Amino acid sequence: MSDKRQVHPLHGNQMQAVAPDDTVWLSASAGTGKTQVLSARVLRLLLEPNVEPSQILCLTFTKAGAAEMASRINGKLATWVRLKPTELAVELKAIGADFGQETQARARTLFASVLDCPGGGLRIDTIHAFSQWLLSAFPHEAGLTPGTRAMEDRDRILLLRQVLADLLVHAETDPLGDPSLLTALSDLSLRMGPSDVEAYLLRCAEAREAWFGTGGWQEPMRPNVLRLLGLPGDADESHVAALCGDDVFDVRSLRRCRETLADWNSGTGRDGTAAIDLWLSQGVSERARSIEDLRLGLFTKTDSNPKQLNNILKRDPDYEEHILKVKAAIERVNELRTLLSLTDLLVPALRLGRAFALAWDAAKQREGLIDFDDQIRRAAQLLGNSDLSAWIRYKLDRRFDHILVDEAQDTNESQWRIINALTGEFFAGAGQRGDIMRTLFVVGDYKQAIFRFQGTSPENFEKARQRVKKEMLGAADNARILRSNERPRELSELGLGQSFRTAQSVLTFVDKAIEQIGHANFGLSDEPETHVGQKRPGYVALWRPLGWLPDEVEEDFANENSDEGGETWLSRPDRMLAENIARQVRRWIDEGFPLVKDGTRRATAGDVMVLVRKRRELAGLIVARLHAAGVPVAGVDRLRLGAPLAVQDLVAALRFAAQPLDDLNLASLLVSPLVGWTQEQLLEHGYRPPKTHLWNHLRKSRHAEVAAVLEKLGEILRLADFEPPQALLHWLLVGPWQGRSKLVARLGHEANDPIDELVNAAHAYATSNTPSLVGFLNWFDAGEGELKREAGESGGLVRVMTVHGSKGLQAPIVILADATGDPGAGRGIAIDLPDPANAERKIPLPSLSKEERAGRIAEFRKQAEIAEMQEHWRLLYVAMTRA
Repeated sequence: MSDKRQVHPLHGNQMQAVAPDDTVWLSASAGTGKTQVLSARVLRLLLEPNVEPSQILCLTFTKAGAAEMASRINGKLATWVRLKPTELAVELKAIGADFGQETQARARTLFASVLDCPGGGLRIDTIHAFSQWLLSAFPHEAGLTPGTRAMEDRDRILLLRQVLADLLVHAETDPLGDPSLLTALSDLSLRMGPSDVEAYLLRCAEAREAWFGTGGWQEPMRPNVLRLLGLPGDADESHVAALCGDDVFDVRSLRRCRETLADWNSGTGRDGTAAIDLWLSQGVSERARSIEDLRLGLFTKTDSNPKQLNNILKRDPDYEEHILKVKAAIERVNELRTLLSLTDLLVPALRLGRAFALAWDAAKQREGLIDFDDQIRRAAQLLGNSDLSAWIRYKLDRRFDHILVDEAQDTNESQWRIINALTGEFFAGAGQRGDIMRTLFVVGDYKQAIFRFQGTSPENFEKARQRVKKEMLGAADNARILRSNERPRELSELGLGQSFRTAQSVLTFVDKAIEQIGHANFGLSDEPETHVGQKRPGYVALWRPLGWLPDEVEEDFANENSDEGGETWLSRPDRMLAENIARQVRRWIDEGFPLVKDGTRRATAGDVMVLVRKRRELAGLIVARLHAAGVPVAGVDRLRLGAPLAVQDLVAALRFAAQPLDDLNLASLLVSPLVGWTQEQLLEHGYRPPKTHLWNHLRKSRHAEVAAVLEKLGEILRLADFEPPQALLHWLLVGPWQGRSKLVARLGHEANDPIDELVNAAHAYATSNTPSLVGFLNWFDAGEGELKREAGESGGLVRVMTVHGSKGLQAPIVILADATGDPGAGRGIAIDLPDPANAERKIPLPSLSKEERAGRIAEFRKQAEIAEMQEHWRLLYVAMTRA
């Protein structure tokens, strides 16, 4: 593998993009050397005489991306210190820099300059890390109380449950409370389920603009909901009745249909005539109540098509025109009635959501917590809307002269507001600091916009480009008018299409896929340029999709995998797919599958990456099958901390120390690697009379095997009386029990990460709580922290991860495990409906059935489905280009 710190010569648009005095908007397809261009641009800026390291700000999307860029730049600067003059000249020339003696002398000092700059190095941050730094630099101006800290995942879960519990207790017991909140929560729980209700309430809390500030929703809630649905604020059943009046309902077409049906004089005709006569004879209120009777008299029950249309058209060719007008009038009545019923559902749901949002905000302030959304929002407010924003921007304006933005297509609207505030004065002309060079460098790719669920949209990428272009054109026009001798600066829009990662044969398949799917279905306005790849061997294999199989094939598979045990609840295609993947990877490794890049070598486990669209059971099943096949595997990239078996076994030991009379927990501990009994030993020594605890039964045994285990368990009981949880875990892992080595021997090296995270969780608990074993177990059970494996080098292990997690990574062999899955299956699209009074204010709606999605909701749902499908295809593009 080539050295990442090696600077390969730049060519074409790559060389233009790193010009240090140009503001550049770079569209870079996957594998085109984007990170190298970013790194080279920073190096070119550092080589400029009037640029200090502290004047450069690099904003990336992920921590891994920031670490990668910092590693490349720092590694290169360290290398320059000791290179010979001729070697240094070659490297400077490769990035388009001057390589004279003066430049070489500056290049050799840059490493020390970077180390000496404030903060200990270049500021290469994620947008969240930068926001956190900004708030810490101006805490008073941001309105933060002393001691405020970033909210962790576990803090979020614990605070959610606490706020919800307090809210309900207040609603039930306080004289000023609102008991209707209890009913609202009960109704939502029956409709959505508890976990989805929690997710909905958090969406309400995140939609701060809906409840806070000017125009925020207040009581009474019903008029607001009615206007949200596109109705008058006083709409009620009288408005439904009004739609049935002769002056609104298309009675003329209805009477015309009656004439035709009466002339036909068949059974269907007589039924239709009677339904129309009865409906017309009623008052508007009765008409509204009986509108369904009219519909069933004229249209089929299931699909609402006109009854006997073909037969009637033979007698009256104009009948279809009139009956469809009647159908539209009936649908208007039914839609209004549906929206009024929906209002009755949404009013209590949004009232609960608003109450939770207010309580959530107050609880965060009380606990001194700030989440990721708060960081972005407060930073944007600090730079754009606060009373001191001009002074703060002035302070930052004197610091950052060159801003680089990576993965710009995944930057959301709030994050763009921060970037816009930072660069607002870049193109305003000469200021207090004279004609100093100031630049913006933005790189992204519309085709790789895949983080819509985080509020990002590729349209933001295009809007930001248009804004910068417009500002620079305006500045250029002013420069031409005011100073005819000044070179007007305009936005340099460049593209990178030459892939240095992927073989041409693979990229040809990618182009064919885009052509077949259609560029519009990716959300692209124009057809993308054809990809140009590397001229080396490569191929795309399409496995036969696994679905229905002949009975004999299923029987053969069942016989070969009769030891699946508890996995039988998973679908057979998923189990077969995981088995096939494991066998194929095992075969590649055993047979030495040839790889050709920078020479020829044999494939290893670290060369394989398995990608899934979502983190579901299939990912864990693939890991299990690979492990069973003896393939080194890193495990999934993210999972709940309490899910790994290693964590469950260690927590079982802690639970025993806290409560030895828990029979199920003790049985689990005995058959875990920590104790090592088999199921047969547990049955032999654990069989006991009814109502006898397992621990008491074992203590009466005189069997040698039991005596050894009793001695072992007695040690942890004695320590639990005075050791804190973190010390007890340390003793379990490296003390007489040798827990770590036993767990790793049974579960593989991937058990180390969750073990370490459990120890970290124990230390985190001890820093904010009085350490106690029972307290730690309650704290651990209350939250569901996640174990996140940082993306990076494979370490010689097969990587199984989501496509989102693979962003920025690559592998010689990439398997798309669920590429043929139905993208719409199990898809739940959360709808945030824009407030008609202010489109910037989004109102979160709970899950609605198909029948309840009417009016504006149906329109926005359709738009959301289109956007979701476009992102699905972009996700496929990202996955295909990891190879």
